[in-house]
Parts: sequence; C-alpha cells; structure tokens
Amino acid sequence: MYRRNGSSELAKLMFKNSGDDEKLRQLLTDTYSEADLTTYLHSDDPLLGRAAGFALRLIGTSEVIPALVDALKNNDRGTRYNAEYALWEIWSQSGDDSVDAMLVDGKNLLKNEAYQQAVECFTTVIETNPNFAEGYNQRAIAYFMLEEWSKAIRDCKQTITLNPHHFGAFAGMGHVYVRLGKIEEAIEAYKQALIINPNLISIAEAVLQLHRQLEKK
Repeated sequence: MYRRNGSSELAKLMFKNSGDDEKLRQLLTDTYSEADLTTYLHSDDPLLGRAAGFALRLIGTSEVIPALVDALKNNDRGTRYNAEYALWEIWSQSGDDSVDAMLVDGKNLLKNEAYQQAVECFTTVIETNPNFAEGYNQRAIAYFMLEEWSKAIRDCKQTITLNPHHFGAFAGMGHVYVRLGKIEEAIEAYKQALIINPNLISIAEAVLQLHRQLEKK
C-alpha cells in the first residue's frame, strides 16, 4: 500500500538518502506510486515538483512520459530540468538489462570517438530490440559524427516514429539538415523539438540564426 506523503516527507527521504541511488530507488518504490509522483510533479510547490521529477528519474516508467513532457513547460526551471533528465533516463530503458548494457557500451564508444564501433554496437541493440527508440537515436548520433547524413536522418525519423516526444531526435535531424544546407527543413525540425521542449536554448538560437540566413538570400 502506498502512502501519499507531502513535500516535506518526500524531500526528507531524498535528502537523507542522497548519494545512494539504489537505496533511494527502493525507498521511493516502497513509499510512492507513479500516480503520486506525477501529481506532485504538477504541484504549485516548486520544491515538490523538483523532488518528484528527480524521483521519477529513478523509478519512472514509460507510463509517466506524458506527464514529464507536460512538465517541460512547468513554470519552475528546476522542475523542467528534472523532468528532462527523467525523460532521458526512461528513454534509455528498454526493459531488457542486456540491451540497456549494450546501449551504455555504445554511448561510451561515442564518448571515446570510436564512431564506427558505436554504430555496430547500436545496430546490435536495434537488432535485439527493433522497437527501442533510443537505439536508433544513439546510432543517428554516431552516423552524424561519421558524416553519413542520409543514415542519420533515417534513424532520427525512426526514433520519432517510435517515440513522437523525442525532442532530441528532432533536434538531431535539424543538425543534419543544417549540414546539408537545407535551411527550411532544419528550421522545421528545430521548431518541432522546441514545441516539445521549449528549454532548448541553443536550438531556439539556431532557429533565429537560420531565419537571418534566409532573409539575406
């Protein structure tokens, strides 16, 4: 049975167990339901919203994605930040520990600039779970770094097909269109990213810059 604790209880629980994600994850699971946390996420109390967003990063599932997407437009910046962080965490969970481990391996290859190896790793992720959107998104990043533009676009589009909320894939597609000199397509992709997540300041700035380029033509 879940206890509907208020902001002070949630904040205390998280503060006392900060630094131990596994313990905190178990305590949150034992104490709060996802319904509790999504309700708190939209609280008028910004501290409660922030705490709920952080908690959902640890224990949230795909069921809370719509609430987290809504929270990207919250009045409180901290709540928006934690909601975005939670979305990335949830999007990186396939439901299969072995697939998730491969995704982490691929991300590490990206960090080490081993882009072709990263492509191969993410391809294995996709072959193992063809419905895992983040596998395509991460492979799109690897293809982008290899300047394989058409493949990057293809994977961005597949990411969006599987996860229409994926502002990262829209932004990534915009980056590719910029490299291809397709300014109008880039602006449209960037705008779609901003519709979902208005907090992407660099993307908003890129849209303004691209509009200036069009005006000069």
